[in-house]
Amino acid sequence: MKKTVIVLLLSLLLSAGAFADHPSGWGIGIVGQYNLAWDGFDGSPGLSLSLKAPQMPIYWGINVDLGKHLVGFNITGDYLIIDQPLVREVNLGWYLGLGGYVGFYKYSFETTDWVSLRAGARLPIGIYIVPVKFFEVFVDVAPSLGMGMYFGDYDDSFNFPEGGLGLDLGLRFWF
Repeated sequence: MKKTVIVLLLSLLLSAGAFADHPSGWGIGIVGQYNLAWDGFDGSPGLSLSLKAPQMPIYWGINVDLGKHLVGFNITGDYLIIDQPLVREVNLGWYLGLGGYVGFYKYSFETTDWVSLRAGARLPIGIYIVPVKFFEVFVDVAPSLGMGMYFGDYDDSFNFPEGGLGLDLGLRFWF
């Protein structure tokens, strides 16, 4: 009887430790993004820096857009409402989050010159795999809805709805 209990306890401890979930500590990574805007479904690719501090339950994304005629800066912050394993044996899990974004963009080309301030909410839904304790790969879709204020040569000074459908593919290292 004692051997059975010990074997069951060891099995439970080993299986619980086998799944890494999202590791604790500092997380830093890079995210490739592709966003489809709600107005016209114009697509735009980008790169973002991913940050996770151990003191806060928020996953941060910092993006700088440097284009031929556009300069932009965008910050996202997502809180994971659900963060659950799918397949413990391969350290695969899924998440559902609720977050927000703020951004600043400056466009200038020939006779058109405008600045926009944008803010809204996002709903990231994704999967991740943690093959080793310090490395994570993730992919998600993140629909967003918000508003934008435009200044300068732009048709509307207030734009609602603003946002779109984002696709993120990222790598994160944990320390």
